[in-house]
Amino acid sequence: MSTTTLRLDSPLRKRILDLANATGQSAHSFMVEALAQKTEEAEWKLALQREAALRDADLQATQVGLDWHDVRAWALARAAGKPAKAPARKKISAIEDRTTP
Repeated sequence: MSTTTLRLDSPLRKRILDLANATGQSAHSFMVEALAQKTEEAEWKLALQREAALRDADLQATQVGLDWHDVRAWALARAAGKPAKAPARKKISAIEDRTTP
């Protein structure tokens, strides 16, 4: 395991020490846990952005997608506990320009 030095201003260091003491942790373990959580969050966000970019590229290339109104109706039916058939993909040109109900 390697060592890294963090320069913290006094107010932040005090907040960390107070929280570490309140949770029964050392300041070191509190900071390591916080860095691990922030790293996981950043990795998740980056993966989500990459997935969105891939899906957008697919939509642009194929011009096939889901109609928002169909998806909304499906989700509302599922939330209400009713059986619902998943919406079908269709050409964007076949999707009407409708306003949100």
